[in-house]
Amino acid sequence: MYSKTQLELLRQLRKRQGLVKQGFTLVELMIVVAIIGLLSAVALPQFLNARDRADAKAKVAEITGLSKECATFNAESDITTSTVRSSAFTVSCGGATPSTVSITSRTWKTSLQVECLGATVSGNSVKVTITPQGQMTCS
Repeated sequence: MYSKTQLELLRQLRKRQGLVKQGFTLVELMIVVAIIGLLSAVALPQFLNARDRADAKAKVAEITGLSKECATFNAESDITTSTVRSSAFTVSCGGATPSTVSITSRTWKTSLQVECLGATVSGNSVKVTITPQGQMTCS
């Protein structure tokens, strides 16, 4: 039979084993770090591509809006020449004898295919041409 001292030692050993089993092993932690590394290696390029596409679409939207204003001035052609301004552009449109106007957007980082006025355009920028009648084409 066990004495009181031996029983007390056995109880203390069981308590210590319970404490050790509560933590994570080094191997388990390394596996978790490896999984997080793999997930970030896959997700980061996707995030950067989405950011670049959003940047390109914003610049195309800006140039399209500016072109629509200029096309309106060209189509009316009974007013004096108007200056259309944006943060990056200043364009003269309209007037009694409007001329063909070409506006090139600001450039973006990587070459992408973007939609511009119903056309798919590849490159780092788009060029919108406005005729004297107010028609717009994108290239």
